Amino acid sequence: MARSGIELSNFRPQGIASLFLGLIAAFFVGVTLLELKAVLVPFSIALLLSFIFQPGMLYLKARRIPMAVSLVVVIVVLAAAATIIGYIVYSSAQSLTTAIDRYLPRIQTIITDIELLIQSAAAVLGLEEDLLDLSQVIDPSMVPTFIQNVIGEAITFAGNTFLVLLFMLFILAGSGELVVKVQRAYPNNIAARITSVTDNISQQVRQYLVAKTLVSLGTGLLIFFVLWILRVDYPVFWGFLAFLLNYIPNIGSFIAVLLPFGFALLQFDTLTIPIIAALLMWLIQMIMGNVVDPRLMAFSLNLSPLLVIVSLIFWGWLWGVAGMILAVPLTATLKIFFENIDSLRPIAVLMGSVNGTSDKSTREEFTPSHD
Repeated sequence: MARSGIELSNFRPQGIASLFLGLIAAFFVGVTLLELKAVLVPFSIALLLSFIFQPGMLYLKARRIPMAVSLVVVIVVLAAAATIIGYIVYSSAQSLTTAIDRYLPRIQTIITDIELLIQSAAAVLGLEEDLLDLSQVIDPSMVPTFIQNVIGEAITFAGNTFLVLLFMLFILAGSGELVVKVQRAYPNNIAARITSVTDNISQQVRQYLVAKTLVSLGTGLLIFFVLWILRVDYPVFWGFLAFLLNYIPNIGSFIAVLLPFGFALLQFDTLTIPIIAALLMWLIQMIMGNVVDPRLMAFSLNLSPLLVIVSLIFWGWLWGVAGMILAVPLTATLKIFFENIDSLRPIAVLMGSVNGTSDKSTREEFTPSHD
């Protein structure tokens, strides 16, 4: 008699053992990532930035400029820029933190106005007027605490500058050495294929990071100018926050508009300026995300929306706000890596979307050969 379904004989002990070993390995990797957060977050930032600045290092090296001098030039420029930007953002954030308590009366007034509006609507609809008491749902003292936590996360993320520069110093110091090592380790035909694959990976990762950084920088600057023209307080901080949050797809753009809009509600007595600011910031996000970003990208990453959400949840749970900011760049880097390795390309396909398209013209298949 034929049996339907999956027979127990199909489950082999080796497969079950491999499954459990994989789960144990994943557990230890997760614990390691969590425990080494203080080191791995700046290292991940340094690694991604190294892709951007590596061509500059190779250019200086090709001009026979000593590696030590090239490293000093790059690190000094980055340190100077980070110091200036960090000082401006930190001073704005500190000023905002100390001044947030002044807005508590305004917060209470807004809550009272919303309660009156709800009660009026309930009376018109014939509902119970005290159906919703916002004072039991929203504690005005929680708003300053929330804003201070956001400011603290942003300052902590930017405060890793020293470790980022230190890691970049060692990563960039080895620029160009991989090609020489591969040529010494493998025969010429295999070395040529490996070099071609690594060049493609570096080029695509660099292009993605440069495009994303330029779009984020442009978004932050435009939001800064809009809020500065509308005289919303602390436009530098809101622009910097928009720059960071732009790396978080969809959710980051929404938060980057919502927070300045909510603060503008506390600052102004009318709704005109907050609504204008929100509309302009939303327009900036739409144009930069849907018009400028695709034009800067010569190929489509085609990340699955479900994968993006899962990566945001996973890295956000693991590393907090910094993990959410790094989630998509890290996932995109992994997908580019998988796409360029023939044996790993099925994983890249699973990471993508069915309806999307990706540029295969720049890929080189790499199948290890024994000839």
